[in-house]
Amino acid sequence: MSFVPIRRPGLIALGTAAALAVGVAPPAAAAPAGPVPPQHPVTAPLPAGGSSQSVTLITGDKVTVGTAADGTALRSVEGPNGTTASFHRAVLDGSLYVYPDAALPYVTAGVLDRQLFNVTGLIADGYDDAHSDKLPLIVRYTDTAARARTTANVAGSTAVRPLTSVQGAAVAQQRAQAPTFWSSLTGTPVPTPDAPATRRAPANPSLTNGIAKVWLDGRVTADLADSTAQIGAQRVWAEGNTATGVAVAVLDTGVDTEHPDLADQIASSASFVPDEDVTDYQGHGTHVASTIAGSGAASDGKEKGVAPGVKLHVGKVLNNEGQGQDSWIIAGMEWAARQEKARIISMSLGGGATDDTDPMTEAVNRLSAETGALFVVAAGNSGPQTIGTPGTADSALTVGSVDSNDRLADDSSQGPSVGDGGLKPEITAPGVDILAARSHYVRGGSGYYTMMSGTSMATPHVAGAAALVLAAHPDWTGQQIKQALVSSTKATPAYTPYQAGSGRVDVEAAVHATVFATASASSGFHPWPSEPGETDVKQVTYTNVGDAPVTLDLAVDATAPAGLFTLSTNRVTVPAHGTGSVTLTAKLDLLPVDQPISGMIHAKDNTGTVRAHTLIGAVREGQRQNLTVVATDRSGKPLSGKVIVTAQNLFAAVDLDASGTGTLRLPVGSYSGWLSADVQGANGPHSLGMALLPFNDVKLDKDRTVTLDGTKLRRVQAYVPKESTPAAVRLDIHRSYTDSMVESSALPNASYDSIWALPTGKKVTDGAFEFGARFRLEQPALTVATKSRTYEDLLVKRAATPLPAGTAQLPAVFANDGTPADLAKRDVRDKAVVVRRSDTIALAEQAQNAATAGAKLLLVVNDGVGRLDPWDENPWTPESPAPITVATLTADEGAELIGELRRGSVPLTVTSNPTTDYLYDVVHHWTGAVPANPTWRSTPKDLARVDVSFRNFRQGKAMEFRPDVWRGWAVGNQLTVAAQGDRTDWVTADVSWTNDAQILGETGQHLVGVAARYPVGPISKVSWFGPIQRPRMGPVNYQPVRYLDSVYIPVPGWGASGSGYVGDAGGNYDVRNWAALYQGDQQLLWGNAEYLPVSGLAPERLPYRLVVDNDRGTWANPYSTHTLTEWNFTSAATGEESTETLPLIQLDYDVATDTDGKAGRHTELSVAASHLPGVTATIREVTLELSYDDGATWQRAKLTQNDFGWSTKLKATDTAQFVTLRASAKDSSGNTVSQTLTRAFGLR
Repeated sequence: MSFVPIRRPGLIALGTAAALAVGVAPPAAAAPAGPVPPQHPVTAPLPAGGSSQSVTLITGDKVTVGTAADGTALRSVEGPNGTTASFHRAVLDGSLYVYPDAALPYVTAGVLDRQLFNVTGLIADGYDDAHSDKLPLIVRYTDTAARARTTANVAGSTAVRPLTSVQGAAVAQQRAQAPTFWSSLTGTPVPTPDAPATRRAPANPSLTNGIAKVWLDGRVTADLADSTAQIGAQRVWAEGNTATGVAVAVLDTGVDTEHPDLADQIASSASFVPDEDVTDYQGHGTHVASTIAGSGAASDGKEKGVAPGVKLHVGKVLNNEGQGQDSWIIAGMEWAARQEKARIISMSLGGGATDDTDPMTEAVNRLSAETGALFVVAAGNSGPQTIGTPGTADSALTVGSVDSNDRLADDSSQGPSVGDGGLKPEITAPGVDILAARSHYVRGGSGYYTMMSGTSMATPHVAGAAALVLAAHPDWTGQQIKQALVSSTKATPAYTPYQAGSGRVDVEAAVHATVFATASASSGFHPWPSEPGETDVKQVTYTNVGDAPVTLDLAVDATAPAGLFTLSTNRVTVPAHGTGSVTLTAKLDLLPVDQPISGMIHAKDNTGTVRAHTLIGAVREGQRQNLTVVATDRSGKPLSGKVIVTAQNLFAAVDLDASGTGTLRLPVGSYSGWLSADVQGANGPHSLGMALLPFNDVKLDKDRTVTLDGTKLRRVQAYVPKESTPAAVRLDIHRSYTDSMVESSALPNASYDSIWALPTGKKVTDGAFEFGARFRLEQPALTVATKSRTYEDLLVKRAATPLPAGTAQLPAVFANDGTPADLAKRDVRDKAVVVRRSDTIALAEQAQNAATAGAKLLLVVNDGVGRLDPWDENPWTPESPAPITVATLTADEGAELIGELRRGSVPLTVTSNPTTDYLYDVVHHWTGAVPANPTWRSTPKDLARVDVSFRNFRQGKAMEFRPDVWRGWAVGNQLTVAAQGDRTDWVTADVSWTNDAQILGETGQHLVGVAARYPVGPISKVSWFGPIQRPRMGPVNYQPVRYLDSVYIPVPGWGASGSGYVGDAGGNYDVRNWAALYQGDQQLLWGNAEYLPVSGLAPERLPYRLVVDNDRGTWANPYSTHTLTEWNFTSAATGEESTETLPLIQLDYDVATDTDGKAGRHTELSVAASHLPGVTATIREVTLELSYDDGATWQRAKLTQNDFGWSTKLKATDTAQFVTLRASAKDSSGNTVSQTLTRAFGLR
């Protein structure tokens, strides 16, 4: 299987960012001021500039993207439930796609929508975690499930509504339960840190629970006197036809039911927007509705709609911000066509350009065929080849926009449609500066009318025209109405049919026409190559509704090679009330490649008058060739896996089958790519390694085969000064071009013992190529050796119950499966017990049996491929570890040890290091090529020393995360560490490293440090979980910003002492994090949360006050039990293109404490005040007060400037147990902060 996801610009952007597709002009006429619409919080992410957004994907992987105030991009991916995440990322046409390893096979198979992984689009649509706790989806049922009327029952989701027109339903995935949802959807285990998602793709990926496919429920946005005369409507009215009683539905932002022009026009209405009624607070729907059916009552009859006699059925499918979801719109379509029996359905909305297989397009085609309704849909406002869904539907009448002189609007979307080469739009209508009704519920402006532009305004002109045609011919179907309208347009010869269809709608001509023709006889898209003489034949039918036969002379009018289009006859006689047909043949071998050809067939009567015209067109694909990839493993046998292929603005994938072969059909060009696959590891035939086999710059000018020879793989290794073992590994690859990029990061889990790469030889010269690896190498937790060998492939979890530190001799015995009976046959007390992994007894049970029998060490021998994680699928946690030290051996090393034990007792030399005294975090990347020897040696001249201290108030476990930042991505592994203790780290110097850590257990405190580059020479220090903890903001994820009339203020409440440490309660809801924002004495917003989003602020610069009052009591921590912080600052509205970092002064503290959080009674205490990046004001004043009796009395401290900021000496009494402190600061602009920390730290 293969796929080539190409990002396509959209109408009003499903999965892309866009504003309303209309322009608003000053109002025209006076009317009473309207009511104020409901207030809404900020619904769109703030622009970059010290901000970040996180998106939890459908798989449960969490992608965070952000930009620091200095413009540095920072991105990270966290796997489901805190697991490591291997993934592929691509930047195509400015959009970032992130495909987790677990998801890519389903995307390749076509059962998952690619837009589910468009991170840029998800954020732009407000589907990031900060703005939505649910991911809206549309599922299609399998035929079997649909026949059984089974409904979606996927754990971690809720049903929203059935969507029978697409054989499916709308569902909402609960973001917090995303890993459970993915497990239920795919039938795979829920990943955990000790059992992450498998990299091995299913052979034929399919979904479970009766679901055939899943789409993102994408975001859709809303895309007269002179214009009615322009299309001939007024002349139709003069004949008494105003489409009286015709049922027309408008699916839009609702309607102002009190507007005089619409008060008597509405027959029914319904809202499909959750928690909103049909009232139009946006204005788009009212404008559209009145363009169709406005009575003109507010203008003495002047500003009438095209068909003022119709009865409107208004479905609100877009919310008060003018945005909607696919499922809302499909539900509205079903309501209009089935329940309300609307004959014409107007939709001035749309999503991105699609390949004609999306749910909205399918719903239009099915409902059209089922009910006979005509869907009139906006083409969009995005230029060439951007017809958006559902305008891509074959049955839809898709509308472009022209001005009052029939000139095509610059932004009117044009064809051909993506994927099928469809001829869209079929028609145009006035859409520039259209005056129509103004909803009085819209804030700002006044008057009964307003002016807007776009295909949204053109569409209701055609919908109204269709109603007038239907009134004249009430027995016609929707497709006959479409044919009549398209056949009778006023030609616009300056434009091709792919630009402007057959021309501008002429409703008078359509109403009076007695002859009409097939609207479109497009030959569509034809893949390369065309066989010699290959043709495409389409039938063109002429319908005569007149009382006399008509003879028509036919001619093809197209700028095309001679002979490309031919008719079976140039003349046809159509009988009265009958039809006549001809065939159009397109000779495909005459069709130019990659050059859409379009035109029309004109049918003239004996007077030379054109009675009807039909759209024709064809698209021939450019040259395509087969790129075949053949791969072998380290032994030369066929190697299966997934190959990523990339070129400029292209990301493709193909699966290699059991023969190690896969083929992609691609345009002529130069291609690079790589295979990521499992191979034999470094420790025998049952060991497991991860391999990367790249290729670069393959010229595809004919069918070519790329051979990836796994026998030439080389192991990727890092050498460090001290003995160490890998705790975490990452393998990176990057390929970029002028304006696109594809890269992958693979994080093998514990079952892999090694990583491998295929040298590429010649360096890349076109674009950039980079390859590299990152290792965390730790002091070995446990080593086991006999006299003859050391077991290299031993796997142990340091958090398990450890052996005492040091080296000891342990006799070893073999106890088969480790059952009580097996152990009873051996004397195992104070010995090392070797057992086999078994399907009949769990490893946890083997461990308990061995511990009960008095053993000191359990060695479990795997019976499968790769290393066996002793915690995989077992109930142990860092807080509740195994009852005995458990380590595992691979099948190969284990078989050797068992063989020795069968021959007699074997003494083992066992060395235990219960805590990690040292480790190495090293990273290296090569540019241009994978070298012949992908190893490197880190020496003291390359390494920086970082002394790390963990200072939690009590012993326990924590998780630490220190990824390097590579090409803007911070990707790594969370690793278990002791919550108290010291460690010496050696890290690659002059690399940016990010840091965070979290306490495991009931308090769950989470700390985030700033990214840092550590130099060679000086000793850097990092301290976690110190006693002084307070509200502290920081750059990137935690930067308070102003944008236009909105502010976003993160207030993480428990940052540990030291510069730049941000900390939160780790989701612990028993901790109070109370925050409130005031303007003057008015409270704008408050909440028991760690962020405040506030909108609707006054534009002028005003004073504001932020109060944060946090409490966690002594149960969570004996220190910093209560904090009270108050910021006073000023802020004003920003421009459209900028954000402003709010001038909230940050306070930092430094004091030396022991592991219990206690300081000496005369220790130095330091305080510092600073601004976040982007604030220009300077700190002018800092004060500090101290209390040794929980705030009953205070002492003003005398401060002396030092390297940290300002310092003072404690003067604690002998009876004092804690220090409470109160600090304040002021800057040059008058912004201030005061902060009180109760029991900030202890005294010894």
